[in-house]
Amino acid sequence: MTINLDKHLSNRAKQLRGVLGGQTSIPIPGLINLGSGTPDFVPPAAVFDAMQDAVRNQRVQYSAWTGIPELRKAIARKLKAENGIEYDPDTEIIVTSGAQEALMVTLMTLLDPGDQALTPSPHYDEYTRDTLILGGQLIPVATTPESNFTIDVAALEAAITPRTKALVIVSPNNPTGTVLPESCLREIASLAQKHDLMVVSDEIYEYYVFDGNKHTSMGSLPGMKERTVTMNSFSKGYGMTGLRLGYIAAPAAIVEAMLPFHHAMMICANTVTQYAGLAALNESRDWFKPILQEYDRRRIAWMKALDEVQIPYSKPQGAYYIFIDIRPTGLNSAEFVRRAREEARLVFQPGTIGGGAGEGFIRGALTKGSPDFEEGLERFQNFIRKLRGA
Repeated sequence: MTINLDKHLSNRAKQLRGVLGGQTSIPIPGLINLGSGTPDFVPPAAVFDAMQDAVRNQRVQYSAWTGIPELRKAIARKLKAENGIEYDPDTEIIVTSGAQEALMVTLMTLLDPGDQALTPSPHYDEYTRDTLILGGQLIPVATTPESNFTIDVAALEAAITPRTKALVIVSPNNPTGTVLPESCLREIASLAQKHDLMVVSDEIYEYYVFDGNKHTSMGSLPGMKERTVTMNSFSKGYGMTGLRLGYIAAPAAIVEAMLPFHHAMMICANTVTQYAGLAALNESRDWFKPILQEYDRRRIAWMKALDEVQIPYSKPQGAYYIFIDIRPTGLNSAEFVRRAREEARLVFQPGTIGGGAGEGFIRGALTKGSPDFEEGLERFQNFIRKLRGA
């Protein structure tokens, strides 16, 4: 007997079905992914040593819901030293299974069905999925290439309604590579206080800044710790993507409200991985300096390659993406991505994946190592020349 699947799926499942765009884990020979969000370096050796030690000592039971105390203390030290925010490790920090879980737990805690969160567009597409799953609305507020995709605070305020509960801010930004200046963050902070809004501050790309730009944590600004949920992870800054480890730092009352959602999904983050995170935080970040230098080299190489074929782009200030303006080709984002895959064997993300303001752009990345990176740039240039009939 054939099951009528539509009868058994929830309306939200039907709405989200296919939203990942047919992504597959099956490798396709010959493709070069120049748009991937996965860093191509490995964590320091101390991370692997800590995991082996945890397994040898059979530290594989549940931890406290909020995470092992040593890791929470290390996170609190890191936030104070690097981000200028003081958190109580016992009551204001939750260790999560990556920033992905952190985002879902945060939105579950803040939004009821029908509630709204605002975020600049283009943005990371998971923000949309999570709010849809919760029955809420993510309201994209368009940014423009003319402003290097910096948030227009007046436009942000104009989008506020009585159902608006939160602002979701990410800096450095995925996919645009924009780093919000402190002056802009201060304006957003004033707006949040004026309208009594919470701010969800996604800071996973904090270590990737270029050309003298500076990452500023929203929670470090006057009056903002009590209304900011700071999210971070070990995926981007430590190359620990598959180990699924992140954290939330927020006021104690918010953390307490988050715990049932966190427990329902995970009980606790993977215990062995938590010891890996502790080792990562206790390690000097000197190991990361040559990695950042290499990513900067790739950033400069991307810009040079684009300049040579006269394709505009938003100069990346941070993160490890480059937002490429493909409007001169006459193709829209989806068509460009399709043809680049079929004709040049290159993989990109369409700029529209995080809101309509990204139409006419694609997301390139700095995450592919040599020699594939150089081969990919050459293929890209040849593809552009082919489109122009050169």
